[in-house]
Amino acid sequence: MKSTTQRDTTIDILKGIGCLVMIVAHSSLKIGGYEQFKFWGGLAPVLFFAATGVTAAFQAQKYKPRGVLLTYAFLFLLGFSFNRITDPGFLEEIEFDIIQIVAISSSLIYLVEYYFRPRVWGYLLLGFLAFGLKFIFQKLLAGIFIIGVTNALIPPGIFPIFPWLFLFFFGLFAYRVNNYVNAGLAAGLGATLIILQKINFPIDIENKWDMSLGYFLVCGILVFSAFFILRFISSGREKIFKREGLLTFLGKNSLLFLYVHFPIILYLKEIRVHRNVQLIFHHPYLFWLLVLGLTLFSMIILIWLAKWKFAAQFFDHLPVWIGMTALVFAAGLFISTDRFVYIIEIGLGLLTALFYPKLGNIFKQKRSFSKN
Repeated sequence: MKSTTQRDTTIDILKGIGCLVMIVAHSSLKIGGYEQFKFWGGLAPVLFFAATGVTAAFQAQKYKPRGVLLTYAFLFLLGFSFNRITDPGFLEEIEFDIIQIVAISSSLIYLVEYYFRPRVWGYLLLGFLAFGLKFIFQKLLAGIFIIGVTNALIPPGIFPIFPWLFLFFFGLFAYRVNNYVNAGLAAGLGATLIILQKINFPIDIENKWDMSLGYFLVCGILVFSAFFILRFISSGREKIFKREGLLTFLGKNSLLFLYVHFPIILYLKEIRVHRNVQLIFHHPYLFWLLVLGLTLFSMIILIWLAKWKFAAQFFDHLPVWIGMTALVFAAGLFISTDRFVYIIEIGLGLLTALFYPKLGNIFKQKRSFSKN
C-alpha cells in the first residue's frame, strides 16, 4: 500500500489536468463544431474528485478530527459563494456544487480513514456502493422532495452525494493499490462498456447529471487509467515530477483557479469575444488559451498580493472567517443589486481561496501516534 503521509506531486498534476479540462467545460463553445467537446469537458470533475479523495486521506494521517471537520465545514459554507457566481438564485434551492461535494466527501473519506482504516479493496467496494445507492435512494425518494436535502443526496442536484462520492473512494483506491491493478480495472471497465454497447444495452453514455451506467464506466476508466499512467511514469522519472510546472501550479492552487477562471469566462462571453474577434471565431481553441493566459496572470498577481503581511494577518483570526461566511449568505438576502452581489461573492471566494491554509491552521491539531 502506498503511503499517504506526504504530499505527492502526481496528485497536484491530476488536479491540474482537471483544471485545464474545466476551461473547456465552462467555456461551452458552440462555434466551429466545438460542441463535440462538451462531453469530454464534462469529465473535468472526475480526476479532480479522485485526487481530492487522496488528499483527504493525508489529513486523516496528520490531524485530529475536530480541526479537520471544522475546516471542511467552513469550506462547505464559504463555497456557496461559487454557487452564487454560477447561479444567481442559489438561495431559492440549496444544491451541492463542486465545493460542497468536495467538503462533504472529503469529510467522509477522512472519517472512514481515521476511525476504520479499511483495506485498500474496501475503498473500491465503497465506490461501487456509493454509485449503487443512487438508484436505491431514487426509488425510496420517488415523488418526495425535501428542500435542501433531496437535491443534495441524489440527482437532479448538480453534484449530489450519491453518486459522486464514488470518485473520491475510487481515487484513494487507485492511489494505494498495486498499479497494475489499475491497468486491469481500466481494461475491464473498457471491455464492459464495449460489450454493453455491442449488445445494445441502454447505458446512456452521455448522461452525466443523472449518472448513467455508461457515464459511470467512462469515469472509472478515466480514473484508473490516469492513475496507472501517472504512477507508471513517476516510478521511473521521479525528478520530472519534482519540478514545478503548469499542472502542479494549477493543482496546488486549484481552489483559486476555480474562482478566477469562471468569472473570466463569463465576462469574455458576455462581451462576445469568441464571436467578435475573428481570429478566435475561426480558431475557437484560442478562446481556451486566452482564458488560461488571463487566469494564470490573475492568479500570479493575486498570490503576490496575498503575501502582503498587513492584510494577510487578519485571516489568522476566526471572527474574520465567521464574518465572511455570514456575508456569503447575507449578500444575496439583503442586497438587491445582482451585479453588486456577484462582485461581493467573487471577492469572498478569492479571499477564501487565497487564505484557506490559514483557516486550517486555526483549527487543525497534529495527530499523535505515541499510543500506536
